[in-house]
Amino acid sequence: MNRRNRIVCLFGAVAMSIVLGGCFGTSPSSRFYTLTPNESRGVSAAEGVEVIVRVGPVSIPSYLDRRQIVTRNGRNQIEIAEYQRWGGPFDDEITRLLVNNLSGSLATRGISVMPWRSVTMADVATIYRIPVNIDRFDGVTGESVVLSALWAVISIKDKQENVLVARQSMISEAVDGKGYDALVAAMGRAVERLGNEIAESFTSLDEQKKTIPER
Repeated sequence: MNRRNRIVCLFGAVAMSIVLGGCFGTSPSSRFYTLTPNESRGVSAAEGVEVIVRVGPVSIPSYLDRRQIVTRNGRNQIEIAEYQRWGGPFDDEITRLLVNNLSGSLATRGISVMPWRSVTMADVATIYRIPVNIDRFDGVTGESVVLSALWAVISIKDKQENVLVARQSMISEAVDGKGYDALVAAMGRAVERLGNEIAESFTSLDEQKKTIPER
């Protein structure tokens, strides 16, 4: 092959790569998000703890049970962001943030908070479980996020469960900005507000003289 033919072939290969690049394009890279703050306020179970709160299970509807972030587009339409994803299972993200929030709220009262699957110390006097059933948790980018959840505080004693509190929470949180960063931040604030409502229920239980020790 002479020099001229080699040049023609080279230009042909370059032209073909440009055409193929234009046809198929480059897939955008995925971005991963988490609800859990960088600095956890969680407090691990320590010696002398007499009360343990186990958060979970957290149940989510099937349309949210995916790694892609789901937003709402109109009253009856949802959008699934293929390249905007959660860093882990969405129910785990919610559980971790609730544990973190409740730990910060209840730690001064000698109450240790952990996920419901965690091993419970055998000598703990009082154990509570907080199941959370979420029926909606989505939002509109640049507008607001809505979190609707039914939750309960259940005491466990001698393998018997007793429902002490059962409530429905409906939380709306404004999205401060455009894009998914602002949306996820608003979702995190919504979960923290839910955690605050749950923590307040323990104050109500105190007022009703339930068995929650004070330090």
